Amino acid sequence: MNKEELETLDFEDAHPSLYETVEMLDFENDIKVSNEIDEMLDFIDVSEKENEEKKEALDNLLNTNSKEESKVEIDASKEKLEDYTPSIKDFKIKSAKTKKIVKKSMLYVIILMLIGFEFFINKTGELLNDLRVYANDNKPIKIVQNDKYGYIDYTGERLVNPKYTYADDFIKGYAIVKNTSNLPLIIDKGGKEAVKSGIYFSLYRAGSDIIASKVTKNGLKYGILDENLKEKTPFIYDIISYKGSVYSYVKENTVGLINKNGKQIYEYKLTDKDDKIIDVSPCNVTDESYQRYGIVKINSSSQIVNLKDGKEVTHPTLNEITPEENNVFYEMTSNGTKRYIYVQDNKVLLESESYTSLSIPSINTGILKAINKSYEYEYISTKTLEQIKKGLSSSDVFYGDDIFMYNDHNFKKNTNQIVLVKNGEIFKTINEKFTIYKEYKNGVAIVKYADGTYGYLNSEGNLINDVHYVEANEFDSFGEAIAKTNEGYGVINSKGKVIISFENDEIKSVSAKVKKLSLNNLNNVFYTVKIGSRYMLYNSKGKSINNVHYNDVVFDDNYPLVKISTDEKDAILNTENKKEISLTSFNTEYKSYENYIIIKNEYYNYNGKLIYVDNSMKDVGDN
Repeated sequence: MNKEELETLDFEDAHPSLYETVEMLDFENDIKVSNEIDEMLDFIDVSEKENEEKKEALDNLLNTNSKEESKVEIDASKEKLEDYTPSIKDFKIKSAKTKKIVKKSMLYVIILMLIGFEFFINKTGELLNDLRVYANDNKPIKIVQNDKYGYIDYTGERLVNPKYTYADDFIKGYAIVKNTSNLPLIIDKGGKEAVKSGIYFSLYRAGSDIIASKVTKNGLKYGILDENLKEKTPFIYDIISYKGSVYSYVKENTVGLINKNGKQIYEYKLTDKDDKIIDVSPCNVTDESYQRYGIVKINSSSQIVNLKDGKEVTHPTLNEITPEENNVFYEMTSNGTKRYIYVQDNKVLLESESYTSLSIPSINTGILKAINKSYEYEYISTKTLEQIKKGLSSSDVFYGDDIFMYNDHNFKKNTNQIVLVKNGEIFKTINEKFTIYKEYKNGVAIVKYADGTYGYLNSEGNLINDVHYVEANEFDSFGEAIAKTNEGYGVINSKGKVIISFENDEIKSVSAKVKKLSLNNLNNVFYTVKIGSRYMLYNSKGKSINNVHYNDVVFDDNYPLVKISTDEKDAILNTENKKEISLTSFNTEYKSYENYIIIKNEYYNYNGKLIYVDNSMKDVGDN
């Protein structure tokens, strides 16, 4: 059975009730069923002597008075005892009619056991599902009282009374705090001191790592602790800085870089005249599969360096170099012009002073976007370093996540066409009666037909279906999109399958982040569907989760929470366990965190329980 077939099963309605099962059996006439029951129950046919031997062996085992006496030695040369299997012969019934009734009764017991087992599994699953809110329910929650910081747990129980002058949030089970002497220490989730005060002079967060300093025999030195508080580097550095997920250091007469594994990857020896200053300016890379590069500036000298292995890509220069996105840089020359540089695979792929602008919105496309001194656009292949096609207008060009495409005209055939490019090369040309409307996002692009309707194009350049939509929204990272036909709004997946039928006046969706958080929860809510003036909540399978009709619904951007309004109440609903927190009005603002919610000055957990009131907070009231 494939995945799509599994998704269509409705386990609540699929199996008949016990009464329906009983009605299907015919005691008097159903000979076929009776024969099948005979086969089910008469698994083996053993003699009375064999049964007596098994019974005697079992009695001997049960009557053993000690563990030593209960040891059973098995002689491999002897016949292995068979597992006992129930048989109709055990009842020693002579009457065929009585035997048939007993067989039927045994079948009912089996049916009841199976139904009961399914009920147990379903209910157990529901119970465990309701208990699950977040893996971080036990993450301590920071509170403040009388300008001192402490922590409570998810139920509101105090783990640490407010006594610290500084406290940060817990990361990977630990938090940095400062005592009344302003000395840093580290506590665990139970409030115990994992690192006592006085061991380190300073502690600073660097992602999940910690930059620490302590007094050694060589004076005050810096090092890096990992998320488990183990030394990632030795304490040998005069200073360690952290910028853009990159470590830089100063050590005696050298400066350099440290990668995320704690390894020195770049080193520069200073002269006596040099200042001990190093600065790193990393590039932001939108696709994490590509290597990041950055500018390392030491005193007045700058160069581009691989931030993973420390390889120098350019020679040092006194000119100022500025990073842009996706490993594009520009250098200000002595005559005041910009020299653009594009780096890939540890080499300068393109370097030019001929452009007023250079960018690459998606590295995977392999197409650089440049504006020359005549203010004309050039789209340059990173494979050939030539224009993919001269004279392209910016209005006909579309950059997607992985695919660059443009509208073109075939003058020989006098037809419009769409050209798809990946990794700097054309891989498909489409001759259809539509044009590009929106670029590829999450593997799907939107095209527009001559009649003003829309369709969807997959990454192979094929339409996902032949439906013409009145409105077409982009697909999210889970491969789902809200669209509209003449009948109304609906939801489809990237294969063109309908998830929510097209009969609704409006549909809202949760963010991809929230989908990811609640994807495996049976109670997840992905959509709110409006029919007429009321909304209903729908799960990931496209089914309504209840029969409640809401006046308004607003999804939280980060967590599985939804603000709801009915004629009777306004509330925040935790969609994972259906717990609610009442609001004074639908316009009441709140702040959501990983395992708690703040409304005005009140802290609630995700079960809807009030766990703390911060009297130091200003009551913001309703908006």
